[in-house]
Amino acid sequence: MKLSTKGRYSVRALMALATIANHQHKPVSLKQISVHEGISVSYLEQLFVHLRRAGLVQSVRGPGGGYLLARSLNDISVAEIMSVVQESVQPVNCADCTMQQPGCNLKKDSTECMTRPVWEKLEQVIGDFLSSVTLQDIIAGQV
Repeated sequence: MKLSTKGRYSVRALMALATIANHQHKPVSLKQISVHEGISVSYLEQLFVHLRRAGLVQSVRGPGGGYLLARSLNDISVAEIMSVVQESVQPVNCADCTMQQPGCNLKKDSTECMTRPVWEKLEQVIGDFLSSVTLQDIIAGQV
């Protein structure tokens, strides 16, 4: 499994937003997050469309405008962020398996791959872990 930049950058951007907003006590521009995290403004714009629509951030218009977290750090989990930007945490791509591929071992008298339950359980464990981690946990170093 390899996470794409959508999920990782979204978490990093929200962490930067929380950190900068905590210091300056006003909305944070995407340019500030870009400089803080080394992520392009245009990529952040794409991510923040999803984050705003999902209610994770709120935008403030006008001079001095920018973004603020819409909820407390304890109410935003990493799993929610990953879901909002449609990041998959599947360890392998078994969901689309047709059982016709060479090397795919079938259970006796079954059409299901013998290893599929392992990967499904692993995906569940990853999802449970990411659901248990909030932005506050990361800031507090409790991960």
